[in-house]
Amino acid sequence: MLRVTSYELRVTRQGGQAALTAVILFLVAATAIGIGFVSFAFEETATARRQLRAKQSYFLAEAGVEDVVYRLYAAKQVDASESLIINGNTVTTSLTTDVNGNKEVIAEGSVDANIRKVKTILKPGTVGVSFYYGVQVGEGGLDMGNNAIVNGNIYSNGNITGNNGATIMGDVIVASGLPPSPTVEWTSHDADQLFATASSNRDIAQSFTATASGALNQISVYLGKVNSPTQDITVYITDDNSGKPSTSALASATISRTTVGSTPSWIDTAFSSPAILSNGSKYWIVLDYGTNSATNHWNWRKDTSDAYAGNTGRYTSNWSAGGAVWTDVGGDLAFQTWIGGVTTYIDNLIIGDSTSGTGRANLFTNTTIHGSACPNSYCIVDNPPQEALPISDGVIQDWKDAAEAGGITAGDVTVTGTQTIGPKKITGKLTVTNGATLTITGTTWVTGDIVFDNNSIIQLSAGYGPLSGVILSDAKIDVKNGAALSGSGDPSSFLMTLAAKDSTGEELITVDNNSLGAIYYAGKGRIKFSNLAAAKEATAYGIRLDNNAEITYDTGLANALFSSGPGGGWDLQTWREVE
Repeated sequence: MLRVTSYELRVTRQGGQAALTAVILFLVAATAIGIGFVSFAFEETATARRQLRAKQSYFLAEAGVEDVVYRLYAAKQVDASESLIINGNTVTTSLTTDVNGNKEVIAEGSVDANIRKVKTILKPGTVGVSFYYGVQVGEGGLDMGNNAIVNGNIYSNGNITGNNGATIMGDVIVASGLPPSPTVEWTSHDADQLFATASSNRDIAQSFTATASGALNQISVYLGKVNSPTQDITVYITDDNSGKPSTSALASATISRTTVGSTPSWIDTAFSSPAILSNGSKYWIVLDYGTNSATNHWNWRKDTSDAYAGNTGRYTSNWSAGGAVWTDVGGDLAFQTWIGGVTTYIDNLIIGDSTSGTGRANLFTNTTIHGSACPNSYCIVDNPPQEALPISDGVIQDWKDAAEAGGITAGDVTVTGTQTIGPKKITGKLTVTNGATLTITGTTWVTGDIVFDNNSIIQLSAGYGPLSGVILSDAKIDVKNGAALSGSGDPSSFLMTLAAKDSTGEELITVDNNSLGAIYYAGKGRIKFSNLAAAKEATAYGIRLDNNAEITYDTGLANALFSSGPGGGWDLQTWREVE
């Protein structure tokens, strides 16, 4: 019979208690550890959720900035402060403008009270327009009255005639004359043809068949740019090689990117050494661009009917490569060509003095250059190419769009005292009365006449800084006695008055006695300067300087940057997160 003593029972009880205690301690420890892991997991999950909400808030803020930037680029309405709801969460944007026209956009995104902010600064885009001559004239030529003076160089596509004492203190070029209308052309267009969007279509070409023999002095293509291409285009004329351009060129020239607008228009290009064409032979106009971009490229408008018999448009990666693969564009690209020309001349003029001045033209009559009568070594009989005027219809349309984006004022506007205008479209006549002061704060487009009365002051706002500005009319511009036009006060800033009307027989801009001025432009019309009128630069289809009128070229005009204003483009300066 088994007997358990009290001692043994006591020991057994103590061992059981110890084991139970150990188990309890283990369970407590395990529970504590488990709770710790669970708490850690919950904290990690909460942290991950906070990080996710913070990222969502950041992306929400970026979406807000992108919305405002897009509307600015597209010239759409945008308020100073706006709220946008995306997936049930709110982003608030603020838009401010500094004295230089820069736009600051700040967007605050909030998801479950997690706040992130993004800020960007946009600088107004600019259009570069280069005026290299005191006077540049189209086929209408230049007519100078008694003692009229141009202090600067002149380039004219038409004849220059003078009267007693008419003087040009600089160099003068009269281009060889073009036929009155294009020799070969295909002007229909109903669709865009983008090129330089990818490496496979950097270069593009259109064939044509010559209908006359002679020098190809000028071509024109219907061209626009998409956003901001960074390089100029090289134009080549080539022979045909079995239905594609030859890999060698007969002539070349350059299309400056600054002369091309976002709105497609005719872009003229002349050749300093023109190709000599044969009647009945096929040739190609090739546009060569050195890079490609899905964002910044070009648009050569085309006619999808492809009705120009025996000719078409094609593109490739490199026109001059021996094994280049050419692809049809599905139509004919819009173009014009001028083959041959007429004799042009300089008549009854004084050019330079005894130590300066040269002239280039087909013919000189009754003219003194470099201190002695022609002929002499400074009267250079030459065949200079036609020089396209520096502002295309596409750029002008971009300016009009920028003005209209700032708002429309219906009817006539009369400025008295001191007033500001711009950016603005005015659907009537604009008159700045005697002695009144008008400050231009943005591109201004007037569909009717513009009249600057006696002793009026028209100036750009100081906010333009080094940029230049434009006021343009679809009708006529009359600058009366003593009217003064000026830039922002910065020496690089100029005010340009531009007549956009297409009427080569009309004097679209008249500048009266003693008026001061900066830039006058009438690319498809004429400008008349009366006695003692003054300007910094004048460009037109045709120009007349009456007795004693004077134009003095400002060298800063060679690099004039014109503010394109709202809707005309913006350059992104910064994009970053802020506190």
